[in-house]
Amino acid sequence: MTEVISAGPSWESFTNADGTGLYHEVLEAVFALYGIKVRHEYVPSDRADELVRLGWVDMMICDDRAEPPLRLARYPLYANDYYVLYDKDRVGEWRGGETLRDKEIAAQKGFYHQWDFPVPVRIREMASGVKCLEMVLLGRSDFYVDDMAFIEESIRASGARPDRSRYLARKAGNRSYHPVFNTTPRSDMVIKMYDDGMLRLHKSGALEPIYEKWGHVYPDFDAF
Repeated sequence: MTEVISAGPSWESFTNADGTGLYHEVLEAVFALYGIKVRHEYVPSDRADELVRLGWVDMMICDDRAEPPLRLARYPLYANDYYVLYDKDRVGEWRGGETLRDKEIAAQKGFYHQWDFPVPVRIREMASGVKCLEMVLLGRSDFYVDDMAFIEESIRASGARPDRSRYLARKAGNRSYHPVFNTTPRSDMVIKMYDDGMLRLHKSGALEPIYEKWGHVYPDFDAF
């Protein structure tokens, strides 16, 4: 094996289209331990899952859950809080998770599901974070859910200047994001190399500087 192939969207500072970013750099460091190159296919999350099922790529990066025959690696590439952005004039005062009950939440397609929330919600999937943001700013959805870094990126990309005293962000939960693999003999080899490599880099202290470089929280790998 001389190459492994990952797939997933282009996310700012995670999987930049120029080949840089946290996920790219971590995976390159992991598989360099075995003298293996990593190639990435930039496709939407749902398509990436399908490519893994078909055996056309080795892993999708990344997700918090996987449906058989897909499975998650033991160690995450990322772990962090996620937030909801909302219009205080529309929703009212924040009362914790209960504020979300039966509300519509705009989410990037494939990113969030009912199980990510403590109460029943209506998830409206959109093509991008900017589209999710627009739904809230136009009063068409109650909340926009995303990682805080993605919310800020959506605001920058949209060119909007929301009144930060009116449009508020509150923590909605925490989760870890893992590479997604198939259940084939090749997948068995690649997932073992990934998990063993992540642990080796963590124990050696070589992994944390990569997260520091990209300004992202270092996961508590010992908890996994």
